Amino acid sequence: METSAARTAFRVTFSDYYPDPNDTDVLRRAVSIQADRLTFDSDHLTLWLTGTEVGHFPLDIIESVHPEASPGRQRESPEELRIRYPKMGHSWTQEDDTRLLALYQQGERDLEALGKQFGRKPSAIRSRLAKLGLERLD
Repeated sequence: METSAARTAFRVTFSDYYPDPNDTDVLRRAVSIQADRLTFDSDHLTLWLTGTEVGHFPLDIIESVHPEASPGRQRESPEELRIRYPKMGHSWTQEDDTRLLALYQQGERDLEALGKQFGRKPSAIRSRLAKLGLERLD
């Protein structure tokens, strides 16, 4: 089965944490992917952009697929996000993990506050805690 659409961002949510397609060091509960076509085979969803595969996921872990918010919604550019979150996209170091573990064990649970301390988005903190086996947020 195949579905075509105008180029848009599709939000794919998963039933559990799944390795980020662009960084296996990061686990995600959802991804947003620019695509103009969706295809479904027997057990996978594939997203395409101008004839190139941009995402491929097993159907049994997909919770939902839907177009992102309204086209009029203004999103921050990657440059703006990097100003707010300077470590966004950078690999986690052993020192980062050690510090995050210590803060978590001391009772710090505010993802926004932890994000500011590490220069990362709160969702990146949540994902890292899950990867370290500390927190599972459904």
